Amino acid sequence: MLTTRKFLIGFYLISVIILSSWVWRSGYAKLVSQSNQQLDIFAAHLQSQLQRFDAIPRLLFDQKLVVASLQDIDNAQLQEKTSRYLKHVNNTIGASDTYLIDLNGTTIAANNWRDEQTFIGKNFAFRPYFQQAVSGQQGRYFALGTTSGQRGYYFSSPVINADKIIGVVVVKMDLSKIEKEWTGKQSHFMVTDDDNVIFISNTQSWLLHSLTPLSTEKLQQIDRSRRYGDKRIAALNFSGPLEDNPTLLQLTTSKPFATNYLSISKYMPAAGWTVRVFAPLTAIFIDIAIGMVLLSLVFWLLNLRLRLSMHKRQRDQDKEVQRIKTKHKLEQEVKRRTADLNNEIIERQKMEQTLRDTQKELIQTAKLAVLGQLSASISHELNNPLAAIRSYADNALVFLQREQHQSTQDNLQRIIHLTERMAKISSQLKFFARKSSGELHTVPLRNVINMAVELVKPQLKNNQVSITVDDANIDVQVNVDQVQLEQVLVNLLSNAMQAVEDTSEKHIHIILCRHQEQVIVQVDDSGSGINPVNLPQLFDPFFTTKDTGLGLGLSISHKIMRNMHGNIKAENRPNSGARFSLSLPIAAITELA
Repeated sequence: MLTTRKFLIGFYLISVIILSSWVWRSGYAKLVSQSNQQLDIFAAHLQSQLQRFDAIPRLLFDQKLVVASLQDIDNAQLQEKTSRYLKHVNNTIGASDTYLIDLNGTTIAANNWRDEQTFIGKNFAFRPYFQQAVSGQQGRYFALGTTSGQRGYYFSSPVINADKIIGVVVVKMDLSKIEKEWTGKQSHFMVTDDDNVIFISNTQSWLLHSLTPLSTEKLQQIDRSRRYGDKRIAALNFSGPLEDNPTLLQLTTSKPFATNYLSISKYMPAAGWTVRVFAPLTAIFIDIAIGMVLLSLVFWLLNLRLRLSMHKRQRDQDKEVQRIKTKHKLEQEVKRRTADLNNEIIERQKMEQTLRDTQKELIQTAKLAVLGQLSASISHELNNPLAAIRSYADNALVFLQREQHQSTQDNLQRIIHLTERMAKISSQLKFFARKSSGELHTVPLRNVINMAVELVKPQLKNNQVSITVDDANIDVQVNVDQVQLEQVLVNLLSNAMQAVEDTSEKHIHIILCRHQEQVIVQVDDSGSGINPVNLPQLFDPFFTTKDTGLGLGLSISHKIMRNMHGNIKAENRPNSGARFSLSLPIAAITELA
């Protein structure tokens, strides 16, 4: 009995170690995967926000009003007119501030020219974004505003007239809007500079703190740069190899216990900062605790079963001794013992039934816990096929153990199908995110049209919009930048979908035709058409009729077509709807049978 109990205790301790190790490894791997996905989404969101404002200064610098203001700095009436224009642009693009600086670094026009804390007359020559712009570069810089005290990311561009830099135009992006979209998340999202100072975070108490203590020399260097104004940079009490990726860090606070985090980071060289995700390890520790409780319950039941078995054996021995001593009362004793045996059988059956019921409840509890974790971990589109793959894999293992090979093969075939589906989704996203080379190549125009249609098919399906393509049975090749031409077509198709949104007949018709040495692509929609008053301004920068639009889509499309020696125009169709026509020179054409 004692030896068996020692063996059971030893086996229990080994099982605890194995279970804890397995739960830790699987939970850590799962947390790393989830954190990497969240990091990619966060980084892509930041990149998209930066790209949204990147081209704005370059679009502003060649405006005649901006150039005129820099050429006549003392003209107060002209400066006010320019400030009104900058305020209009600032409100349209949703920026924090937009302002114009002369070559001395002094602001001469700004969107906040009427505010109490206006930039007018302020000198920003010390800012790196100004120094980069006056040297002929596109400037990027993030810092606290010296006037507003608000965090922002600055985009600057030189204003050039007659091949000479005459000033700098600056657009400031409000970084606090990015944080609002990530509040309420369990993980901590942050952006740090090269000194590991937290500049953006969904945890407000961590803002403008360094992850590691900074030397006195480094703090003095930060003060001299005036990036964070008069803010004193204090350090958070993190310990661990911060430079590793991924890595485990520990935050010590005034609370009794330190908080442990998984840290995943990604450097963004274009912006000059590092994006980080700190995921708490609490969920893994809870899973380990739950596993240990369930394991303890199982071993407690085994120990109870063992004690019952030993108790029964002892009782049988006592009964045998009593039977020998009372042999002369055999008949009466047999009846009594038969009754006792029947009672014992009934008791044993009840206990075994109770044991089976308890085991079923434990299994059901474990299933519910797993289902809870799965439902909590599904955060985006790819997790649906992943959950299905996990389910089919588990079933395959069970069927394999039962030697049900046909069922096992069916589950594996389903897994292969789901994997192909995930690969297709991944390849489409990768293809959609590819970058333009900027060079012109001779490509089949029909392939470009088909690719653009393929990219918007999900939107067409969701909005219940039908589309037809009429290529006149000709194969036309054009000398273009394929990526940029696809961008123009996708923009026109997206506008067409919005145009037919409130119509009963939602249809888009693409027509490919020839006119002398030009090929024309017409995109027709069944919407209500374009207001004739808006037609002359349709391709102007910042002109939009949408509540949330920037007014840059058609303007950029117009410039792309001009760069490819083509043209784009808009008109209303005779019956109903609008028509956008793209014309390009023909590089080669083959008549099809």
